[in-house]
Amino acid sequence: MSQDVGTSGDTTIFLELDGQPAWADDSHSGGTDPAGLRESFQVSGLPQQTNAGTADASVIRVLIVEDNPHIVEMYSYVLKKLAAGDLKGATPLEVHFAADGHGALALLNEQTFALVMTDLYMPVMDGFQLIERIRSTESLKSVPLVAISAGGEDARDRAIAAGANTFLRKPVRFAEVMDTVKSLLRIT
Repeated sequence: MSQDVGTSGDTTIFLELDGQPAWADDSHSGGTDPAGLRESFQVSGLPQQTNAGTADASVIRVLIVEDNPHIVEMYSYVLKKLAAGDLKGATPLEVHFAADGHGALALLNEQTFALVMTDLYMPVMDGFQLIERIRSTESLKSVPLVAISAGGEDARDRAIAAGANTFLRKPVRFAEVMDTVKSLLRIT
């Protein structure tokens, strides 16, 4: 289950790693740096959301599936910049996290997401299996999927064959992530 680990400024941050609430840069150690993550999501003008169950239908929800907390931080930063820049605070943005495919499926069954960004090599359930499960589930098959990995052409080919909309090779550039998210969410 997703945990509301607090609001920062006006954006809700939901973070779950290994099934427990955590902060993105705590290396799975129980959440020792609340200020760092909270500050990274300060976006003025977005309505405050305090509970995932009461979130408005116009909210853009993005699910990041990644087991490396440093990478989670980078993707979170990109989405913060998107919310503050291109969305100009007009559309609320919620970012949810899972450390593996199993946790991601649990979140996907609880809420509707506009986009899923997934690593391919993770414990418990890897990104390839996650993509296949999403594409084989009627209610989820239309969710745009970004596969992200340091793997080579084989990883890219497998992810696309499984149903990913696009593939980004790590290390990814900030602009590459931003452009991909904007394209898949149709943000101009």
